[in-house]
Amino acid sequence: MKTVQVSKKAFLSLGTLAFLMVMLSGCLKNTESTTVSPRTYVSLLDLAPWSPSVDVYFDNSKATTTAIGFGMVSPNYSSIEPAAFGITFKKAGSDSLVASLPPALYDSLKYYTLLLYNTDQTHVAAARIKDDYTVLTSDKSFYRFYHMSPDVGDVDVYFDNNMVASSRSYVDNINLSDYYNQYVPVTPNSYTVTVKKAGTDVVVATSPSVVSFTSGDAITLYLKGVSGGTGTLAPSVGYLVAAAN
Repeated sequence: MKTVQVSKKAFLSLGTLAFLMVMLSGCLKNTESTTVSPRTYVSLLDLAPWSPSVDVYFDNSKATTTAIGFGMVSPNYSSIEPAAFGITFKKAGSDSLVASLPPALYDSLKYYTLLLYNTDQTHVAAARIKDDYTVLTSDKSFYRFYHMSPDVGDVDVYFDNNMVASSRSYVDNINLSDYYNQYVPVTPNSYTVTVKKAGTDVVVATSPSVVSFTSGDAITLYLKGVSGGTGTLAPSVGYLVAAAN
């Protein structure tokens, strides 16, 4: 199977919010050796609208240099040494636990997305997603869609006027099927991405500009915000692009 190398510098935010840096340091182990050691790669998406800002810990080591708040997503994968460790998300500046992930192996040459989301208005959960780029080819663009808006109901997704996903439910990539974490092919082109209430023409949110689906790219689209929300809490479509080398 062909392996596609993904540029760690190619994760870009073109959503309505500024793309904010999440500094995941290589805090698990330091080495003075000049030998290039195997690495694993981790990114973070905080898409829990009803959550306080959090600090991130790998085991007992603080891995972030600034508090992480709703809508903040990693502009690139962070490179750390492969290891098994648990991850906790604590209310910024305190020891109050907000969410956690159990100890798991973060393997060499693997890519992982850490996703924060709400289970209800007072509880936050975290998920670890393995990002599989082996499916990428040079003749197609690839995408996946995350429904991260907890109270808008099921939605349909359109590229221009063509429906590409129907009756997607909140965090179905976590609760229903890992299929929704996989990238699927689409003809390279530029599309306006529109999310509508399922089975209707009621628009929930539209991408602020056309999205360029370039050959070899892997695009994560997501709907975030809450129904009736304003400002940063307004429903909106964001996206990240991972580009093959």
